[in-house]
Amino acid sequence: MQTFASTISKVFYGTLIHSVSIKEIEYILQGLLFIDNQGKIAKIVKNVSQDQLDAALEGVGSDKLVRLTSDQFVIPGFVDTHIHAPQYAFCGNGHDLPLLEWLDTYTFPAESRFADKDYARRLYTKSVARSLRNGTTAACWYATIHLEACKELVQVIQEQGQRAYVGKVNMNQNSPDFLVETTESSVRDTRAFIEYVKDVNAKIDHKPLVTPIITPRFAISCTSDLLTELGKLAEEYQLPIQSHLCENMNEIGFTMSLFPESVNYTAVYADHGLLNDRTVMAHCVHMKDEELDLVKEKEAGISHCANSNFNLKSGIANVRKMLNKEIKVGLGTDVAGGYTPSILEALRASRTASVALDMESSLVVAELFYLATVGGARVMGLEDTIGNFEVGKEFDAILVNASSDNSPVDIHDHDTVETSFEKYLFVGDDRNHEKIFVQGKEVRIPGAAARK
Repeated sequence: MQTFASTISKVFYGTLIHSVSIKEIEYILQGLLFIDNQGKIAKIVKNVSQDQLDAALEGVGSDKLVRLTSDQFVIPGFVDTHIHAPQYAFCGNGHDLPLLEWLDTYTFPAESRFADKDYARRLYTKSVARSLRNGTTAACWYATIHLEACKELVQVIQEQGQRAYVGKVNMNQNSPDFLVETTESSVRDTRAFIEYVKDVNAKIDHKPLVTPIITPRFAISCTSDLLTELGKLAEEYQLPIQSHLCENMNEIGFTMSLFPESVNYTAVYADHGLLNDRTVMAHCVHMKDEELDLVKEKEAGISHCANSNFNLKSGIANVRKMLNKEIKVGLGTDVAGGYTPSILEALRASRTASVALDMESSLVVAELFYLATVGGARVMGLEDTIGNFEVGKEFDAILVNASSDNSPVDIHDHDTVETSFEKYLFVGDDRNHEKIFVQGKEVRIPGAAARK
C-alpha cells in the first residue's frame, strides 16, 4: 500500500510567500510545503514549530527536507507574458527610436539572422537561460518566421526546463524583403510547427511544458487572409494566441488604414477569430473604452510591458482602469523593447508607470506581486496550474535568499519578513535566486554558478 511519505519528492520548511488575492499577500511562517512525485503541491501546513516538525512530516525522510534560513523564503515563479527570444541579441541597445522605426532599424535585421538554425540555438540558449536565471518559470515567447529556428527554441526550452508558450511569428506584408513570408508558406510552416511540438510532447515522460501559440506579429504585418487562416488554426488546435495591440499611435493609424472595415484596432483581431479567452495582447497603451470592453467581453488577457512602453516612448498603459474592468492583466518584459528579461524590473517599471499616470491610485506591492505571478498565470490560462501555492497546483517557484553572496539587498536587525520581501522586490535581482523550480524539479541553468 502506498503511503503519503512515498508520494513526496521534496518538502520545504520555512517562510512561504504568495498571493491569495490581488489585495493580499500571505506570509506563511514556519510552513511546510510538500511536493509530490508529479511536481504538484500535495499539502501545506502552517506554523509548525521545531518540536512539532517530526510529527508534521508524516514519515517523510530528512533527505527530502529543505530547511530554509531566516533570510530565505520561497515564492511562486514569475510569469513573463511577453518576451521576444531573438531580440535578446540586442537587449539593452537601440532605445533611441519609436516603435515602427525601431523595428526597421534594429529588430528586423537582427531577426533575419535566425535563418541560420545554429546561430539560433546559440542565441536561444543564452536567452532562455537568462530568463530562467531571473526567476521566470513560465513565459510567452515570440520566435521568428523561421521554422527550423523555432524548433531549436523548443528544444532549448525543453532542455532547460522552463514552462513556455512558443510562437512561430507570422508576417506576410509590410515587412522587409529579407524577413517576409507568403500567406501559403506562413500557414504551412505554422501548422508544421504545431505538429512538431505535438510530436515532441508525445515523446516525453511527464506533463508537457511547451505549448505552441499562434503569433501574428501584429496586424500591420499580416494580410486579412493570413489573419483569417491563423484564427482557423487557433480554433482547430484550441491554441492560445498572442500579438501586439495599441502600442503606438502611428501603429494604430497605420493599422486602421489597412483594415478600414473594422471599427477599431482591437476589433481587427476579433473580426479574424483571434480575440478570445486564450488571447494574450501586449501593451494596450492607447485603448479606447470600447476596446477595453471588447477585451473584457472576449475574456482576453493583457500583457503590461511598462519598461518597453517607456523605452520606445509609446506611452503609459492605464492598468488601474483595466483592473477596475476586471480584465486579466500580467507583466511582460518585452525584450528587447524592454532592456532586461527581469520580471522584477517589469514590476518596478509598472510601479513607476502607475505613479506617473495617477499618484492617487498607483499600484501597490500586493497588486504588483499578484500581476507578476497569479496575474500572469491567468493571462496564460494557467491559473489552475501555477501562480501561487495552492494544493493541487504544480510547484513552479524561486528559492530566494535576501542575504545571498553579493546580494544587492541589505537586511538589518529591524527588518521583518514583510520588509525583507519588499526590499527583494525593489532592490533584489538574480543574485538572490538560489534555486529555480519548474513542475517540482530544480532547473539546471547553463552557465549559472552552482549555489549552496
